[in-house]
Amino acid sequence: MRTDTSSRFFIVLLVILSMLGPLTLNILVPSLPGMVTSLKATKESVQLTLSLYLLGMAVGQLMLGPLADRFGRRPVLLTALVLYVFSSLAAFLAPNVEMLIVARILQSFGATAGLTLSRTMIRDLYERDSAASMIAYVTMAMVIAPMLSPILGATIDDLLGWRAILLFCGILGLISFLIAAPILPETRPASLVAATAGDVARRTGELLRNRRFMGYWGAGAFCSGLFFAFLGTAPHLMIEVLGRPKTEYGLWFMTLSLGYMAGNFISGRFSPKLGGDRLIFGGNVCGLVGALLILAGAAYGWLHPLALFIPAMVASFGNGLVLPNSIAAGVGINPLAAGAGSGLLGFGQMGIGAVASYLGGKLIGDTAMPLAAIMTVCAVLALASGWLSRQAE
Repeated sequence: MRTDTSSRFFIVLLVILSMLGPLTLNILVPSLPGMVTSLKATKESVQLTLSLYLLGMAVGQLMLGPLADRFGRRPVLLTALVLYVFSSLAAFLAPNVEMLIVARILQSFGATAGLTLSRTMIRDLYERDSAASMIAYVTMAMVIAPMLSPILGATIDDLLGWRAILLFCGILGLISFLIAAPILPETRPASLVAATAGDVARRTGELLRNRRFMGYWGAGAFCSGLFFAFLGTAPHLMIEVLGRPKTEYGLWFMTLSLGYMAGNFISGRFSPKLGGDRLIFGGNVCGLVGALLILAGAAYGWLHPLALFIPAMVASFGNGLVLPNSIAAGVGINPLAAGAGSGLLGFGQMGIGAVASYLGGKLIGDTAMPLAAIMTVCAVLALASGWLSRQAE
């Protein structure tokens, strides 16, 4: 049995598969302090289970996209789900932190497939602005995962211990595979069926030399960098500098998710009417406005949750406008390299995001000025990249 690619169930299936990556990233975060004691490891080594997972998501997208162009979306996605299940079980059984780190890297490769290939499959089936609309709706639903996964992880840890979280991930991956295996369709265009490894490599190289593609790549990557810079510094400012409880930080964090969902909703409704380039420009302007508001607050020495999260919510709203439209536009540059395009775009978002998050955590002190500076630089680069994509067109 195969599902109809025009059905709502097909979109729901893509949402479920897309949620695995961000859910698995965030669900273990509340357990990191306890894992230090349980595994008799250092804080820095346990932190690698998070940071290297994020790096694995970035590198995984580089590999999965071209593989999907070469072998098809369906077999690559199902194989990745099998890898996810076995790596989750390996992480559950890991006797030490070193084995856990290796298992988490493999887990990130498996979990990322749904995130990367769901966008590719949508672009296989829809024209550019319609694809942006569908990607926006999928992303809007998918954002529920990072909102709820820390609470879910903390609850499982309290009841059964942190290892049970990894077993839960393995069971979730197995259920996803059992649902997808009989009904997931193959959406790869017929023109790609006979593509050789050389064809895939050549088309990937052409994307990297394409000014329009790199413009969309930069618009999405630096927009994500702006957001991840905030995520890497806001907990320190809220909890360590302002002395606010972790629960309050969690509540403020929800405003970012709401802003992102609102931006995706606007993209879903208006991308076909207004066009993706207009929404990318508007979203990048929102990112710059948010960064400058934090910069103004830092310059005046006003450090308050309102001075951090309200501007960040504006920037997050901008992310919701930029990402689905830059992804749809970038992947559509060459439909014969849709998988590679999706992987490169995802790598940019995760890679630049990881660098911005690291710099934010490294440079942050008792003021928001380093955060504001990183966000402003990312916002300007995102705006310039969006301009480049329009000029190249």
